Amino acid sequence: MILRFSSPFVRSAFAVMMLLALPRASAEQTGITVLGSGVAKGKPTQVQIEATVSGEAELTNDAMVKYRDAKKRAIAAVEGLKLPNLTVESTGVSVSEALDPNTQQQMMQGRFGTAGKPKVLTTESLKIVIKEIDKTATDALLDTVMKVIDTGRDAGLQIGPPMPTNWNQYNNMMNNGQGLGQGMLQFKIGDSSVQRDQAYKDAMEDAKKKAQRLADLAGVKLGKIVSVQDSMAMKNGNVNMAAWMNAYGGGTQTDISDLSSHMLTDISLKVTLSVQFEIAK
Repeated sequence: MILRFSSPFVRSAFAVMMLLALPRASAEQTGITVLGSGVAKGKPTQVQIEATVSGEAELTNDAMVKYRDAKKRAIAAVEGLKLPNLTVESTGVSVSEALDPNTQQQMMQGRFGTAGKPKVLTTESLKIVIKEIDKTATDALLDTVMKVIDTGRDAGLQIGPPMPTNWNQYNNMMNNGQGLGQGMLQFKIGDSSVQRDQAYKDAMEDAKKKAQRLADLAGVKLGKIVSVQDSMAMKNGNVNMAAWMNAYGGGTQTDISDLSSHMLTDISLKVTLSVQFEIAK
């Protein structure tokens, strides 16, 4: 295709447009960019026990009544232990159609059977949190946690994450490494700011050392820092998949370093920074 222009003005305008469309070098494309890593550890300060309370009936109103009675009974039993650092927190209530056990089992096996009479299920997810566990001996803490779990179960709580209600949920749990017996306890650092600051400091020092080595090998002088990006935040042990997806998929949750599945084991907080340095003239 041949382009013809009828006037000098049009030819000049076209030339300017072509120049603007050409890729241009920028400051972001020059210098030395490295990844620096830093790790800091800390003892968990609280334990979180996942629990679920529910009520099921053919009518929504009856399901709500059963759920409220069950919740009142369960919370009274747990709080009756009189543990000074224990709190019960809600993470949300849901209302859905309930499945009878036979139908649920068939769905988990990928089979479709005849559904029974529909019922309404009201469910609330709870977090039973015990704080200041770093001040408690391991054996005493273990006894306390087991007592809370047994008390909750006796009062009607389902301890651990909700069971899958269909084959897709079951399959997703298996693929994500979330077995049916996992997720009952989570140990975490309530305030990880000290560990986080140390990890960032170590990451910056690591980046400076790597950049200086590259500058020496290239025979140039390392200049000032022109940009820093927090590239990754991860924790040691089990990975929280939702937080992992946020960290890598553009989400907003970044504090995913304070969970562990092991009692009073040091929790590692790791950060990785992308640091760009100028090449000094």
